[in-house]
Amino acid sequence: MKTALLAALTTLTVIFLSGCDTPSGGRVTTMMASQDYVAREAVTTSLFPSDQAVLNDEAVAKILSSKLELPAKAKLALMKFSDEGFGARYYGSFYWRDEQYLKLQQTQVDALSSALLGSDQITEVTPLPSLMIPKQMSIPVLREAAVRMQADLLLVYRVGSDTYSQYRMFTKDQVKAYSTCEVVLLDVRTGLVPFTRVISRERLEVKQPGDLDLTETMRRAEQASAADALKAAADDLVAFIKSVPKKGN
Repeated sequence: MKTALLAALTTLTVIFLSGCDTPSGGRVTTMMASQDYVAREAVTTSLFPSDQAVLNDEAVAKILSSKLELPAKAKLALMKFSDEGFGARYYGSFYWRDEQYLKLQQTQVDALSSALLGSDQITEVTPLPSLMIPKQMSIPVLREAAVRMQADLLLVYRVGSDTYSQYRMFTKDQVKAYSTCEVVLLDVRTGLVPFTRVISRERLEVKQPGDLDLTETMRRAEQASAADALKAAADDLVAFIKSVPKKGN
């Protein structure tokens, strides 16, 4: 019985491997690389009726064949994407009222603002007030909010973090935090999104005598890694704005 089962498995393995032959370079040949596929007629417009209800083919062609010019001098609105409940880990259920949590939010705004204002093209960075942030967010609604502030650009950002701790018997406990910063830049005049970035940074912190418990160390590591990720994302954005065409140039 075992011999028959082994023979069957061997046969299936041979059949499977024979169907997965790869070229000498080791790459799997995709259907789009086959000669039959290359010989097909090219599709230049969407054939899905639902696509036309959102954006017609003429608009798509115009957008993809045009260039985006950013203002030579721009006012930028800054908005943090809501991440409800995230602050409860270290600041309690009513984290939005906690002094340390509020200071952390201001620190993140300051870190982004100072880096962005280092650009010659960004003349003003203004946080979008929470009263103007809709519950049901969408690009058109956010664009309208930025227009009301007469902002040329809108930068939406979000920071997420995770921490990992190591308990040591004879040495100080260590905490490593990973933070990921996501940023999306919206050109208010056109509604286009010319820049997005996802950047992760890590920071290792050692428990200090002044820390009440390991939670304090975790919080410090998370704040430091988040600041590093925000700074890196802002630097990339400044470099991008500097490199793209400007109106009047």
